[in-house]
Amino acid sequence: MELRRGQSLATVALFTALLVLVVGLSYRRIGFSEEGLRLLFWIVYAFALFYAIPRPILDRRPEEWRWLYQLFSPEGHMLGLWLYAVALTLTVGLYLVGGTALLWGYAPPMATVAVGGSSLGVPLALTALLAAKAEASYTVAGVLGLPLLLFPLLWVCARNEPSLWMLLGLFLVESILLFIVLPSVWRD
Repeated sequence: MELRRGQSLATVALFTALLVLVVGLSYRRIGFSEEGLRLLFWIVYAFALFYAIPRPILDRRPEEWRWLYQLFSPEGHMLGLWLYAVALTLTVGLYLVGGTALLWGYAPPMATVAVGGSSLGVPLALTALLAAKAEASYTVAGVLGLPLLLFPLLWVCARNEPSLWMLLGLFLVESILLFIVLPSVWRD
């Protein structure tokens, strides 16, 4: 459905490109330290994910939900939502790393971007589904997702070299939470 609509990926790419460009222009004028660039990278990444992940889930019409209920089991939908969140997170992360390396001269380690970004994306997918099932707005999805994102975001921003094992453990806990909560939400 996301590919059929075709607007979401282009708007995420444009949104991320504009953020990278604005910070890149500011960087050339002001000059940021390595810590400042790392902080800006993760803030831009979080904002891009806040925009990218909940949008297609919250924009589904009732007939699309009925089609999904008939076509997929709860386990199939859980796996699809998890794969969607991880794939979109990695896509945005790769795009953002390329843009920041080109315009800022800064590129964080890809392993940190992949694992840290996935630990940001999975809770956003879960809260977007909860907000969609409650027929709530984008704001509710953001408010529900923010507390789940604070710890991984602070973890990667506060450390020069965040522990990949800690981020991987956090990602696994969030994934298990998604697989526990989703079947009951899907059946309602």
